Amino acid sequence: MNIYRPTQSSNYWMVALKLLGLMLGLYLSFLVLSKVFTWVFVITFFLIRFLVIMAVSFIVLHFFLKLLFKINLFQLVTSRLFSR
Repeated sequence: MNIYRPTQSSNYWMVALKLLGLMLGLYLSFLVLSKVFTWVFVITFFLIRFLVIMAVSFIVLHFFLKLLFKINLFQLVTSRLFSR
């Protein structure tokens, strides 16, 4: 019965090889994912920016319509959406 036990020096080489493989894998995934997440963050930023601009413009329009002409824009929009 021969049980293989690695020597102490080969064990260090295996640990160094595994760490090198881990670092190369992390670097490769960083290169790939940085390109992907850059586009994801750009698209999300502009989408959120568009939604915020639309919401603020709707609130400002509602405020001025209510102030000048006594028209409740929120009620007008919700009554048309939920009256069916």
